[in-house]
Amino acid sequence: MEPQEKYSEGRIPVPANWEEVFSPFYFAANNGDAPVRKTLVPSFQTILVFSFGPPAIVHLPDGDVEIAASMAIGPLKTALEYTLPPGNQILVANFMLDAFYRLFGQSLKGRSQYLKNPGELVQGHCFSTLRNALANEPDNAKRVEMILDMTAGYLTERENAAETIIRNQDSPLSPVKATAGETGQSERNVQLNYQKYLGFSAKECHRHRRFLRAVELLNNRGTPDWFEVIDQCGFYDQSHLIRDFNHYLGISPTEYLRLREEICLAGG
Repeated sequence: MEPQEKYSEGRIPVPANWEEVFSPFYFAANNGDAPVRKTLVPSFQTILVFSFGPPAIVHLPDGDVEIAASMAIGPLKTALEYTLPPGNQILVANFMLDAFYRLFGQSLKGRSQYLKNPGELVQGHCFSTLRNALANEPDNAKRVEMILDMTAGYLTERENAAETIIRNQDSPLSPVKATAGETGQSERNVQLNYQKYLGFSAKECHRHRRFLRAVELLNNRGTPDWFEVIDQCGFYDQSHLIRDFNHYLGISPTEYLRLREEICLAGG
């Protein structure tokens, strides 16, 4: 693998009025002479990856897929391994909550989780025009401005049903029960709305948020106190913690600490 200085990455925050649509954009570039392979932590966000230069490669269970121009992926529920060949750059838009639905009019639920041509979801040629314009702009901050400008023309208002489930996500009762009680809908219908607008269930969301809290604690501590991590994040015991890390990353928490330089968190 290339020395670290040959690989660069970072995040570009969005203006405050865009924070319910996108978390910080992620970018990476391989300026070396050898491929760089990374693992992306599952964010439960739908992401839109723009690839510039030689195609980036996503390593999927049923084979490798090239990202020659762009790809929509998500919601990202398990670790994603990818390779940046020499000379490649990627820019990743991370959609917050129902923002992908608000822009494209649907989630990826019911389609392939990996949509090689996101332009299939929109009418006309606006998406391919945007991709070509981004390829001709080398500055990532300006690329983000261009994406926001395009999005502003197509983003719809949040629907009332989505507003309710998002508002109740942190309910101490249960997000589903709270939303059902407030709206008079059945819990089954609320669950369907989770899938429609967010692309995942309330139960999946709760489990993932617990896992991310553990990742954050491990990233911000030197030598971890495992009992503190278990207690603060709401795990039942150490085996529960290990089980969730294996579920999302395919490795144990101890292995995560050893490998975290190779593991990226694109979302914010």
